[in-house]
Amino acid sequence: MLREKGLSEKVILLGIDGLDPKFSRKMVDEGHMPNLKKLIERGSARHDLRLLGAVPTITPPMWTTLCTGAYPMTHGIEDFNINMKGELDVNFAGIYSKYCHAEQLWNVTAEAGKKTLVWHWPGSAWPPSSDSENLYVVDGTTPGALGFGYAMRDWEGIMVASTKAPEVKFYAHATTSTEAFTGDPAELLGVKSAYTKQEPKQEYWNELWDEFKEGIDGFNGYSLNKAMDIRTNILMPGDSQMSELHRYPANVALSPITEPSGWEVEIPEGAKEFTWLQLFGKMPRPCLILKNEQGVYDKVAIYAAKNAPQPLAVLDKDVYTPNVYDIVPTRTGGLEHVVRNLRVLDLAEDGSFVRMWFSNGFSADDNRVWYPTWIFDKIKANFGPPCATGQIGDGDLDIINKCNLQQWRQAAKWQADSINYMIKEEGVEVVFSHFHGPDMSGHTYMRTLKERETSTKTEDLIYQCAVGTHEMTDEYIGEFLPLLDEGWTILLFSDHSLICPNEDFSPSIGDNYGINTGVMCDLGYTVLKKDENGNPKAEIDWDKTVAVQQRSNSIFINLKGRDRHGIVDPADKYQLEEKIITDLYGLKDPKTGNRIIALALHQKDANLLGLGGDYTAGDIIFFVHQDYVHDHGESLSTAEGYADTSVGPIFVAAGAGIKEGYEMKLFPREVDVAPTAAVLLGVSIPAQCEGAPVYSILNEEL
Repeated sequence: MLREKGLSEKVILLGIDGLDPKFSRKMVDEGHMPNLKKLIERGSARHDLRLLGAVPTITPPMWTTLCTGAYPMTHGIEDFNINMKGELDVNFAGIYSKYCHAEQLWNVTAEAGKKTLVWHWPGSAWPPSSDSENLYVVDGTTPGALGFGYAMRDWEGIMVASTKAPEVKFYAHATTSTEAFTGDPAELLGVKSAYTKQEPKQEYWNELWDEFKEGIDGFNGYSLNKAMDIRTNILMPGDSQMSELHRYPANVALSPITEPSGWEVEIPEGAKEFTWLQLFGKMPRPCLILKNEQGVYDKVAIYAAKNAPQPLAVLDKDVYTPNVYDIVPTRTGGLEHVVRNLRVLDLAEDGSFVRMWFSNGFSADDNRVWYPTWIFDKIKANFGPPCATGQIGDGDLDIINKCNLQQWRQAAKWQADSINYMIKEEGVEVVFSHFHGPDMSGHTYMRTLKERETSTKTEDLIYQCAVGTHEMTDEYIGEFLPLLDEGWTILLFSDHSLICPNEDFSPSIGDNYGINTGVMCDLGYTVLKKDENGNPKAEIDWDKTVAVQQRSNSIFINLKGRDRHGIVDPADKYQLEEKIITDLYGLKDPKTGNRIIALALHQKDANLLGLGGDYTAGDIIFFVHQDYVHDHGESLSTAEGYADTSVGPIFVAAGAGIKEGYEMKLFPREVDVAPTAAVLLGVSIPAQCEGAPVYSILNEEL
């Protein structure tokens, strides 16, 4: 409830996932982020723009901390995934409000009478946990772009057509570089995923998933939700496995180019034909390569079928084409509209070769996670459906600069327009917003910011990708600066940022997506079953396994009486933990001899960092040294890397109630964001909040 008049009537919490304070400071100083510079000058921030981050440095727990003011051990979301108690080899996405044990600030503001919009907040926002008529919640079911989980219908990839291609074929997750295709459809690179899905007991995992999802609205129709939320992946031992994990291999559709045949409608003279396979090769779309008046082939027309009177789209060579509508079948036998973004990257003048990028396909009609659903109708009518975005790249400059960056620029404008519409037309007074562009964009090039033996591009070229990401983000920030002149307060922050590691060695420990077996197998704590040839299988031998490492920072003892397959006597638990911690500190880079682990703690000691407690933390909590972090997640929040990158979050505040032109000396903390917003608005601080208002930036004493 309202305690007293606050310092501001209207506050927008402008959250930007992955925005790096250190690199952003550099971009401001070099003139690449003029809007961020204006925000800093009109408000308060440290000179280095840092917010003292919590851990783990990964999305769901940090966004939950930002909205509750509580540490992960208190709110209960202690990593990207929720550990199923007693099940050491399965995790579920820890993003839903059902699993948050702390009060979210948006419930406080809504129940205090403030019209509150929660926009794609990937941490304990969905489903809505208050029935207040003042609370509006849009998505928040995954990181990525709005719609990345619930609206996804097809994955992004590359279409390659050539007169030399032998047949129409689809390759799933086949390559990390479109530049491998420069004219000849040579053998695909075939990057093999280091993740291997467990096959045993799949029915059992399905039962767990059904139970896990009980009571969570918006997950009732698509297997993709299950694929994104259940984590039974085993990260297998193998050479360079961790360096492959963040390369995001793309699907490839390959087709011969032929003379048109079988068309039931009139087609342009001189056109050539190829087939684009969608839905993992299950849905063909006939395409025509068209020539201009000079006889040069410079366009691609995409059709739903060979009897369609009009194409779905006509693409000009090397032009980004957004929101191309298509129709796909649903799992229940119906049809559904989807939107994609497309770009013809290469088109031979004689029509003998085509290289085309296609984005993910997002539903144009799905309103399951818009509350109330009238918001979806109004936003779509004014600005179109959610923008499809994706993440392939891996240092491929064409994909990063011409495709990824453009789709994030499109998504940023759509999101800013939508939020500003809700402010101006629907009277929203408090906004909790999340934009994931810097994070997903950064993942596609972050490791290659440093030139390595495997690099195909110079550091200067990759650096320009990072500049482009921050310029795009600055444009997004600029969309909200007019609010400062309308009495609003802006709190700009991130959850974490992304680091470029100084060293090339990739230790097989600390990946957040599943069960890490590399180091733990080497040390003898985890044992895998073997096939008839003596090769390890993606199945843990629980009779011989005393501990497993899963998620970003957790090691669990296979404990009798707690875990389904437990073999370790509770009386031996502490000494086993001591032995594992000692072994972790002994891990060395084989080239430099430097240690791999920055810090390893018993769970009770990890309470000092806000981890542990009674929820989902491991028996041992560890953090990888900053020189060996993949991007973020497994390190301390103070980690810094190559090319002015870091893992810590950013913080800038400006507007009503905030000092202007003030440079902070003390560190604000991630847990301080929610109580600062509460004091500005004059509402109660969330019940389980462990932070405090950042008093030094307020323009009135309290």
